[in-house]
Amino acid sequence: SSGINAEWPLRPGGSYFFREINLGKFYVNEERPLFQLITFIVPSVGALFSAITLGFIMSLLFFMEGNISASIVNNPSNKLKKGTAYHHDMMVTGVINAIMSVFGLPFVHGSLPPSPLHVRALADIEEHIENGNLSEKIVYVRETR
Repeated sequence: SSGINAEWPLRPGGSYFFREINLGKFYVNEERPLFQLITFIVPSVGALFSAITLGFIMSLLFFMEGNISASIVNNPSNKLKKGTAYHHDMMVTGVINAIMSVFGLPFVHGSLPPSPLHVRALADIEEHIENGNLSEKIVYVRETR
């Protein structure tokens, strides 16, 4: 230990810029309930149809992405032995997205890039050189599903 304080260069700027921060005290209004739901307004017809249209487009995107990634992963050249779970993946994504939308959180998806990479990371691959071209063949995959 050299005895030098590692955060010393940060202190002069921080102590100058944040020297006087006056924060008001936090008070709890005890007349109002601590937890209360917000009041929902009735959307207009235009807002309702806009939400339905955007929801349909998002569900179409999730459906296509899930099926594309499942077809890439379940390709016979990957030599997977366990069965497919197309509908199970869709159901789990739908349930998670329904719960997250109630809390105002963003939707989850994005299974396309990691799925083939995950299969490749769990695979034993042999490399062969044929006519000057390098070809790869999956020999075995450690399945985790």
